[in-house]
Amino acid sequence: MGSLQFIADEVGLKTLVNGGLDVYLIIFMRMVRLLSFGATSLILVIFLKELGIDEATIGYFMTLAFFGDLIKSFLFSLIADGLGRKFTLTLSSALMALTCFGIAYFDNFYVLAAVAALGILTPGGGEVGPFRSIEQSAIASLVPHDERSDIYAWYTFLGTFSSALGSFVCGSFVDLLQAQWHLTALQAYKGAFTAFGVLSVICLLSCLFLTPRMEVTHKPKPSAEQAAGEAAATSAETQDGPVESNETLELIPKAKPKWRLFPELSKDILSIVLKLSFLFGLDAFASSLVQGSWLTYYIKHKFDVSSTTLGTIFFITFFIAGFASLLSTSFTKRLGPVVTMVVTHLPASAMLILLPLPKSLSVTLAIMLIRASTQSMDVAPKHVFLATLVPADYRTAVFGWTNIVKTMAQMFGPSIAGYLTGEGVQWITFIMAGSLKVLYDVGILATFLSYNRHKAH
Repeated sequence: MGSLQFIADEVGLKTLVNGGLDVYLIIFMRMVRLLSFGATSLILVIFLKELGIDEATIGYFMTLAFFGDLIKSFLFSLIADGLGRKFTLTLSSALMALTCFGIAYFDNFYVLAAVAALGILTPGGGEVGPFRSIEQSAIASLVPHDERSDIYAWYTFLGTFSSALGSFVCGSFVDLLQAQWHLTALQAYKGAFTAFGVLSVICLLSCLFLTPRMEVTHKPKPSAEQAAGEAAATSAETQDGPVESNETLELIPKAKPKWRLFPELSKDILSIVLKLSFLFGLDAFASSLVQGSWLTYYIKHKFDVSSTTLGTIFFITFFIAGFASLLSTSFTKRLGPVVTMVVTHLPASAMLILLPLPKSLSVTLAIMLIRASTQSMDVAPKHVFLATLVPADYRTAVFGWTNIVKTMAQMFGPSIAGYLTGEGVQWITFIMAGSLKVLYDVGILATFLSYNRHKAH
């Protein structure tokens, strides 16, 4: 029993159980959303190819989708706290549903491109839209500082697991529609996008049950179970001006408007946010070169595997990545977020460089599994690190800003990948991406090691 209690504490299970309705709903909506996103990443490039679109144009399509996401994420991050996080999440879920149904209905490339740009579509299986920045900020407001790594780890793990499940279910679903219902490949892909639209409607309905506690105006009361010092510090920051301390950074005490282009932070925090934005952008650009959709395309065409096999491969890798991310909370508590980010992400970066080298599927899968075992372990520490540095009233805006920077950095990667794939040298994208990610890891360690044990806002 003692060992079970130790494991439960290490992985943050007790914190999750006591998370409350809003935390449960946020995680549930992310699971449903990433179930759809993971499935999309498996078939998007193959679906567009089935429509007769060449690889270079597919790359431009994905770049356009990222550009549309950039604009929407920027606008939503401005209005989220002013109009309400619940309202913004509901609106975004409705937009996501319309996008999926639109792709399932239309065949014209230009119409599909407009749907991708105006709606919410993931080109590579990762999070898009304003969801993540709003949810991260809400979790930081709902959960005491010393428990955030637990919730962020479960938020990451369950989302990644759902993405893995989406890949597996989608591959099997597409093959089932073709084998049992005798649909063409194109019809099967459209059927899958219709199912994704239904999942988006489930997200929309779930938003209706969110409570006012997750809004930015909520101020938690100090209690024995909560971080009383954090609540008092937050109150001082938002009501009396900046808190002066040798261990905390200052926030300029001005009345917060409904929205602004960029949150007005102290010079110290602003400098940190800008440095982080540059490094996060570098990592995001590297990831965009090897988006999930392009990776599935690479595996399918190099080794000629079926949709079911492809879905199974990515289910296993995503599941391992998700389970490993759950362990990141234990590393974060012991090593600190910065060290955890680097020591877990660096091996995955090295594996990415090696990925195109093997000529056999089994060796390629072995590299993918090794990479998956650490590639997501840096996600929760990132959230913890940023939430620790940024005062509560500005978290949504700062999370939104960093996500916008990452989206902006991802815009041109798919076009480059599409061009190189069309030229028959897609393997170059893996070398480029892995090398840039190694550079990102070194940059994070060199720039932010001194903040590894920074005191929370």
